[in-house]
Amino acid sequence: MLKRSIKQRAGWWLTLGAILVVPVWLCADEPIDEETLLRSQQREQFLHAELRIGSTNRAQAEQWLEQLADYPLQPYLEQRWLEGRLSASDAIERFLTRYQGTPMDWPLRKRWLLYLAQRRSAELFLANYRPTQDAELHCHALRFRLEKEAPAQIWPEVRELWTVGVSQPRACDPLFTRWRDAGQMTPEVIWQRVGKVADGGQANLLPYLRGLMPARDQYLVDLWIRARRNPAVVAQSNFFPRRDPREREVLAYGLRRLIWRNPDQALSTWQRFAEDPHFTETQRQMVIRAFAVALASRGDERADAWMVQVPVEHMDDTLAHWRIAHVLKQQDWPRVQQLIESMPAELQQSAAWQYWLARALEQQGQQTQADVLWRALAQRRNYYGFMAASRLGLPPSLSHRPVPVTDGEVADLGGHPSVQRAQEWLALGRMTEARREWNHLQRTADEQTKLASARLAAQMQWYERSIFSLADVGFWDDIELRFPLAFKEEMAEFAGKAEVDPAWAMAITRRESSFMVDANSPVGARGLMQIMPDTANYIARQPVQLGQLYNPITNIDYGTNYLNYLMRRNDGNLLIATASYNAGYGRVRQWIPKDEAVPADIWIETIPFRETREYVKAVMAYYQIYNIRMDQPVDVFAPLVGMRIGQAKD
Repeated sequence: MLKRSIKQRAGWWLTLGAILVVPVWLCADEPIDEETLLRSQQREQFLHAELRIGSTNRAQAEQWLEQLADYPLQPYLEQRWLEGRLSASDAIERFLTRYQGTPMDWPLRKRWLLYLAQRRSAELFLANYRPTQDAELHCHALRFRLEKEAPAQIWPEVRELWTVGVSQPRACDPLFTRWRDAGQMTPEVIWQRVGKVADGGQANLLPYLRGLMPARDQYLVDLWIRARRNPAVVAQSNFFPRRDPREREVLAYGLRRLIWRNPDQALSTWQRFAEDPHFTETQRQMVIRAFAVALASRGDERADAWMVQVPVEHMDDTLAHWRIAHVLKQQDWPRVQQLIESMPAELQQSAAWQYWLARALEQQGQQTQADVLWRALAQRRNYYGFMAASRLGLPPSLSHRPVPVTDGEVADLGGHPSVQRAQEWLALGRMTEARREWNHLQRTADEQTKLASARLAAQMQWYERSIFSLADVGFWDDIELRFPLAFKEEMAEFAGKAEVDPAWAMAITRRESSFMVDANSPVGARGLMQIMPDTANYIARQPVQLGQLYNPITNIDYGTNYLNYLMRRNDGNLLIATASYNAGYGRVRQWIPKDEAVPADIWIETIPFRETREYVKAVMAYYQIYNIRMDQPVDVFAPLVGMRIGQAKD
């Protein structure tokens, strides 16, 4: 047999701009058996029928359904046929009963329920309605229930539907009108919705809500509108007429935004209102929290005064982080110890604060006590555990434990209808549909089945589903499944050409996409290594079609070349290059101290962006794991122990 190409080894490639999962049997130079040939023919028949069954006649539809009776995706054809025959209530009810909760349920159920609502078929609608986040269907259900139940039982649900930050479907208008005419739309309820709309909601609703308010209160909505456009207006001495305590909601909102833009202005404004009795305790704590976090993240020396005002019972991970990060920047080790030891016990026991407590003890000459804490931490498989192990000169602990499932359990799961449908969607290159089936399996399976599904997904080389299945049940110890050697040969080849460590490239990919070849982020990053289109164009030195970034081979090529670029721009500092991969080279350069060099662990802990801070920690931990998995006996954390980031003063 001829040696397979890179595309064949990967088992994935780009076809007509869509990701196509190619089964192993198509990659091998071996004869195709009859069963495989039959399945290939069924796929062609399915695709042909799928395009036409919604508009064909009954006889032809029944013929296609009969021909594909034993094909896993045949129910999808029946679903599509029924979507075009919404008057066939008995057939639809039988179908929905048979496939309730599957990905075939909701598209047909919603379309049919809307059809029933239009025809005022209340009894049939309510019998087949299921609780949902779909506001339109919920409104229809409540309207029908009003015909059978006392309005007092319905109004609380209507109020909940109305008091949201976004506009609701027009189908809800008759329900809302009846609710309003019943005297339920009070000024207090309207004001509640104003707050949700103004604070992160659909701002164009504010003029509409203003018109619903009593004339004397409409100015309150005007305050919201102005503060939303520019929070600095709350600092104006004549902005608040102080006629109504509700003005303080607008003030609290404006101050929470203003502290990030202009701390001095926010602080001086607060001084004018600090003793205002109309501020509720909740509003006051929201402002104090925002001031504490914003000032600490800037390294502002005034942060301490705000941090101490937060009650211990309100201390959470975010506040704890910035409280410690603020004094870490100052390397005030006695203060670090004091703050950690004053935390709630549960928070204090986290890996992060145990690590920094040990660092504080070490810096104060209490090495024995520090070593005790680090030795316990070194048993953990995370960033802080690996850092602790390196400080003690101990090997990192992986604590690998395979999932406790048998080969028989995995084989049996392969016959599950959802698995078979998912496999067929994969073979057709329909990743979204495949994931819907797999997610349905996860929602309905017990823990043991989910563990078996992780093994099965790994066997299918569907690495992302394997990783997510384990995360779903909180099984963290199967290192081989959670950190698969996916695309190992391709990673080694292209990382070698780019002169970067393949274990580092693997760690980046694991963090970026969990090896999801068609990953697409909200900001437009694409593929395995989440390459931005502009980055691809720069690396390729020519325009790159977006579809190419979903080709794993191309993506790995561009991704490893970009890692090389970041290493060169950052003088070979892998830590800063890792941060730059997430946040961008220019932004990360702004975070590097210009007049001092700080220990690497302090620099990581005080990165202003939480996403980047956690990203760097995760990638470094993954890098250590992949280094071991790829038989590279180097402690990647060892250089961090003595590393310093920044430029020391001359």
